[in-house]
Amino acid sequence: MSIDSQTEEMRNGARALCVQVVFHIDDDRQAQSAAARMIDSAHQIANLPECECDVDVSVEASTLEPPASEAAGGAPPHAHPPKS
Repeated sequence: MSIDSQTEEMRNGARALCVQVVFHIDDDRQAQSAAARMIDSAHQIANLPECECDVDVSVEASTLEPPASEAAGGAPPHAHPPKS
C-alpha cells in the first residue's frame, strides 16, 4: 500500500488518500473478482457514518512479461513475489 501525501488537493486544504494494490493472479476471472470485492469494500467503508467520503476508482489490467532469464528457460529467482 502506498500513500501519496503530497497531492494537489492536500496542498489546497482537502485531504486525499491514494491506495495502490497489485494482484499477481494468473486467472482473469479471479483477478476481476478480487478487484470487484475490494472496490465494493472501499465503497462500503466510504459510506460509513464515521467516514462519509468520496471514492474514485481506477483499475488497470496488464500482462507482465517474464524476466529474460525465465523466458530463456532459466528458473525464476522467486516462485512468487514476497507478500507484504
